[in-house]
Amino acid sequence: MRIIWALLAACGGTSGEPIEGDIAMSYGGDTFTFTVGAVVEDENTPGQMLVQLGTDELDCDSNLDNLFSFNNPEGTFLFFSVPAEPGTYADGFLSAMRSSNNSTHVNSSSGSVTITTVDGRVTGTVDEFSTTDDEVGEITAGGSFDVLKCF
Repeated sequence: MRIIWALLAACGGTSGEPIEGDIAMSYGGDTFTFTVGAVVEDENTPGQMLVQLGTDELDCDSNLDNLFSFNNPEGTFLFFSVPAEPGTYADGFLSAMRSSNNSTHVNSSSGSVTITTVDGRVTGTVDEFSTTDDEVGEITAGGSFDVLKCF
């Protein structure tokens, strides 16, 4: 599988750590299915993990929660911090991000996340995420994910 992803990246396709699942986001009328992601330790909250899902350029060196970074990947992303253990987190805080041409736009809102397993990979579902942006319109996300755990 890694060979296929390497070939896609070399041919101008998606780069990053591939994920499984059907998680998708509607961002102002455009729909994106997430194909890459990584789970890293949350640098801001000890004992929690930062789940990062996106369309491109996410790997174990990514930290989308560093919003003041001048090195954000380009693409559309969803990220959230939850305890590093299985459970349902009904009042999670999720962020949608779109980054292109050195411009980053982030919208955050509460949502519901279920983490099923935390092992070499993290599996779960985004059960509910919805917010509205004055410029973009409605932003929603949901579905299952299976992402590499990097710590």
